[in-house]
Amino acid sequence: MEIVAFLFFLSVAVYFIWSSQISYGKKTLAGIGKAFIGIFIAFVVIGFVLKGLSAIIPGFTRNDARHLMQGLGASLVFIWGMRFILVALCNIFGNIMDFHKKYNKDNYNRFSPVTNKLALGLFIFSKVVLSLGSIVICYGIWLAH
Repeated sequence: MEIVAFLFFLSVAVYFIWSSQISYGKKTLAGIGKAFIGIFIAFVVIGFVLKGLSAIIPGFTRNDARHLMQGLGASLVFIWGMRFILVALCNIFGNIMDFHKKYNKDNYNRFSPVTNKLALGLFIFSKVVLSLGSIVICYGIWLAH
């Protein structure tokens, strides 16, 4: 079961990293904050469901439920964190470029073409690094005991 959970959460994380259209701004950050609140609500719901299952199913002990709850909770926070990191990187880079566009116009016109060419490559590189990091994190949550 742990290998299935590892593969499931790894595939979900990689899907969120590579398929999402990342934009930056206050609306996106507000959406990330709402998702974080949703994760805590999911913790409570999953906790009650697992507690009920431990009472109904004879072979499913409270320790098993606790272990499963820890893995599920950590995985949900991890997936949210990967999305947050990706949005935060885009937001930071966008704010730096907006600052230079507003207050450093002379130099902005000089390095703007270079950054426009490098931006896509750096964005893909950050997605690759996050994907490789998600392998390590999912392994640590589900397979390392």
